[in-house]
Amino acid sequence: MTKKANEPDSLYVNATEVARLLGVKLHILYYWEKKIPQIKSKRISHRRFYHRDQVELLFKVKELIDQGYSLSGIAKVLKEKEGSEGEQRLRKLLKEVLEELKEIYQRL
Repeated sequence: MTKKANEPDSLYVNATEVARLLGVKLHILYYWEKKIPQIKSKRISHRRFYHRDQVELLFKVKELIDQGYSLSGIAKVLKEKEGSEGEQRLRKLLKEVLEELKEIYQRL
């Protein structure tokens, strides 16, 4: 993850701090969480915290909103990205398995 200016170093960041970093109000952040399923906060003692990966995702959401995307459009983009990343991991795994099988076959 690339570090943004003034971004905290802890693993979890409270929602108020995330909203401040993004330059949005807290209720906007909660609304995004309702509309975009990929955004998930962790609740500890009735307070919301975001993992650093989620903070990175929220920066991406903010960037896409600034480019004119709707929240439903952002959810679709993120879902497609998840699918393509999963497909790439699967292809890499299959290549590794195929290479191992070739090595085993050559030893026979």
